[in-house]
Amino acid sequence: MQLEDVLTQLRVDVSPEIFRPHWEESVASLPEGVPPFLRPEEVRRNHSWSSLPPETEPALLAAAARMRQEPALVMLAWHCYRLLYEHVDYEQTRDWPELKAALGEQSGAFYLLIALGLVPRVLEVHRKMGVSEEITRETLQQIVCYSRNYKRMTDGGLGIPVKQLYWLRHYDAGRLFRLGRFEYMLRPFRAAIRVYRHRHTGRVVALAPDGVRYNKEGYVDGSAGIVDTEHGWTAVLTEDEEAVVGYPISPKGYAVKRQVRLEKALWDCVLQQGDTTLEMHIPEGGGMTLDRCADSFRRATAFFEELFPDQPFNSISSTSWIFNNQLQQIRLSSENLARFQRELYLYPVRSSGQDGLWFIFLREPLDLATAPRQTSLQRAVADFISAGNVWRNGGMFFLTEHLPYFGTQYYRSQEPDIWRDQTK
Repeated sequence: MQLEDVLTQLRVDVSPEIFRPHWEESVASLPEGVPPFLRPEEVRRNHSWSSLPPETEPALLAAAARMRQEPALVMLAWHCYRLLYEHVDYEQTRDWPELKAALGEQSGAFYLLIALGLVPRVLEVHRKMGVSEEITRETLQQIVCYSRNYKRMTDGGLGIPVKQLYWLRHYDAGRLFRLGRFEYMLRPFRAAIRVYRHRHTGRVVALAPDGVRYNKEGYVDGSAGIVDTEHGWTAVLTEDEEAVVGYPISPKGYAVKRQVRLEKALWDCVLQQGDTTLEMHIPEGGGMTLDRCADSFRRATAFFEELFPDQPFNSISSTSWIFNNQLQQIRLSSENLARFQRELYLYPVRSSGQDGLWFIFLREPLDLATAPRQTSLQRAVADFISAGNVWRNGGMFFLTEHLPYFGTQYYRSQEPDIWRDQTK
């Protein structure tokens, strides 16, 4: 079966080169009949494990039945499945086209059925790793999270955003797991900041990376193309055998233009770029209460310490619009995000001015004049940006040794001292 013939039959108006890689392998490996993820019994099982609402099962079964009747659809679905899960070096999943000409209103289900093909793969990976059924079911909830995004994007449609398909590879590899409200995987700490802890008092200070320029407010200069030529300043970080000298970062998320000296006899570096960290990701959905956040942190720490004892870590970290400290200024219907931020050590990162806006509005490119304002978050962020504010991204870390203090704003409670003499 020729690729060009398949695309012509399906009336797909894209360059064949998007699907060219590994095409012949997919043709040669096409299962007899149809791929498992298109069979009724498999659709039902995958649907159940993914926690999709019951009312979506008939629609998925109907879409799979229609696809089984069209050899070109079967072939393309099998090829997309293999490109997604078997060829992780393939990077063009975001360019995959809609199939409205071939499937009409059922076009979104084409990629959702491929996404659901992840279920048996994760079940097998987790079985071999000894992961509990509870955590497997939690992890597979990402499929329903993505389907809710698609529903919001299309005013009720059934499907999955194509741009999010690539993320499913992390679950297939057995490295990303959901525990409660959040997802986690072990990765090298990406930020260039250095984090120090006082040996006697336990105080924590993060120092800005050497050579990074900040604006007057202490955020990374040049973000969103805006340069503070008049008041911008550059951080310096130096060390010798006795001390480290640098510029502190407030746990509220900005750098401070006041140099501090940390004596090595009193201060230990506990986190720096390249150290293994428990990188956190935030699935779609609300309910980010402090209790749920704390529960997720504790469960994740215990889970990864048990499952990956050869990869020790001492921190949870993340970079996301969720940790943009501008959310402290914006009035939302819930204080959950603001409260959560106050429990973390925030730090500034370079921003594009568009970071995370897709997750808020599900529009790309974003036009504030036509952006949806259905939720309090959408309304508040749209108003904030429309007022002339430049939207930022943010980073955070939380040392796992401080889990007993979660809920006390541990890092912020130390802030008045981090500008003072750090040698005592």
